[in-house]
Parts: sequence; structure tokens; C-alpha cells
Amino acid sequence: VYSQKCDDIRSGGYKLYTSINMKKQKSLQKAVDNGLAYNTEKDPESKKYALQGAAVCVDNESGYVVAIVGGRGTKDEYNRAYLSARQSGSSIKPLIDYTPGFESGLYSPSTIVNDHKFENGPKNAGSYFGRVPIREAVARSLNTVAWQVLYNITPEYGLSFLEKMHFRNLSYVDNENMSISLGGFTEGVRVVDMAKGFSTLANNGSYSDRTCIREIRRAGDGTIYKNINEKTQVYNEDAAWMMTDVLQG
Repeated sequence: VYSQKCDDIRSGGYKLYTSINMKKQKSLQKAVDNGLAYNTEKDPESKKYALQGAAVCVDNESGYVVAIVGGRGTKDEYNRAYLSARQSGSSIKPLIDYTPGFESGLYSPSTIVNDHKFENGPKNAGSYFGRVPIREAVARSLNTVAWQVLYNITPEYGLSFLEKMHFRNLSYVDNENMSISLGGFTEGVRVVDMAKGFSTLANNGSYSDRTCIREIRRAGDGTIYKNINEKTQVYNEDAAWMMTDVLQG
């Protein structure tokens, strides 16, 4: 369907007005290319780089995507930032564990949680620190603390916030999947959804549905799409402010 729409747009007399800032687009493309330049292996059939990456830049004031890179180089048309889903790892913790935890009222940045190794739970990448405040747990990205927070607020509650931000690849299976507290999803998440999630935190918990398309016109039909910037209050302002403050650590 995506390929069909692309072909239709290229041949159907459309004019698309976007929010893409070409200076930032080139800078973001350069960052992806340079960051992965150490690996030059290519797939023998597609001739594409075997190791790939994607990146998205959101303007927090307007809510628009101002740069989006779907892969290495500019000749690969497959947009991994929009079409691919990958495991988020610890970058999901603020969106599914801690901000929902603050919103639930069970936790605050100063709440003490016991960081310890426990049976049938995750391990930390490094040491265990015992009784630590949430603020320190975030700064150290302590897996056992994030796990305990989601366990207490429930995976279903944490996922409800991602659903409000239209995360594309969520699975009903994850409602009972504790590994999502550390970014281990059944299907993964998209780069663009992660960027919009953090932009929501920066906007006091308010989610904007804006992408990179401002308006679409077609010859004979005039304007067939115009973004009106629908907003949804996903996190309450206090929870979003606390998370943003904690993330500075």
C-alpha cells in the first residue's frame, strides 16, 4: 500500500508542502552516515549497507518533524524512520515507566526504591546500588528500578500512554509483558514515534499529531489535506515537568 501511494503521488499531479528544513535534513543525514561509517559491509543482492540506522528531529515548538533520515546515504528509498520497528532499549523508560509512575501518584523523583538483583527479574548492566531515589535510578539507567516501577503501575497502564501517542506497532501481547519496561517489545517501536514521545514530554505532556506534511494539493481538486494540529494531553503537566527535570541528570 505504501509503495502504491508513493507511485500515485509521484504521477498524480499532487503538490506536497512539508516542514522539512533542508539544512537540518542534510545535517541529520551526515550524522547518521558518519556515525555508521565504520561498517562498510553491503548486502550482495540489494547493494544496501548491511548495518543501517534512522533518525528523526522534531521541532518542539511547532510539533512538526523538521528532519527525517530513513537510512545511510540518499539513494536508499526505504524509510526506516517511518516504516521499520526496532527495540527501543532503555530510551523507552521515561515514556512507559517513570512519567506514568509520576502520574499514578505512587512515585516522585525522590521516591526511594531498592535496586537489587532479584529472582525472575532483570539484571543491571553494571552494579547494584541498594536504596536509591528515582532521580538517581534514571541517571544510572538502573534496570531493576524501572522494572519495579512498571510492575507496580502495571504494563497495561504504562502502555496506555504510548497508545495515546499513536505508537504504531504495539501488540496486545505486551499487556502482560514486563520486558517492555526495559524496551523489549513484541514488535518494537518506530524512531518517529520515539521522537514524538520525547517531544510530548518537552511540551508539558501535550502530544501533537503533526508529521512533516503541512498541506497536500491536487490539480483540479485544490487542497485535499491540511494539518490542523490536533493535540492530546497524554501526561499531566506536573508528571511531564518532573520527568523533564529528572532527565537532566
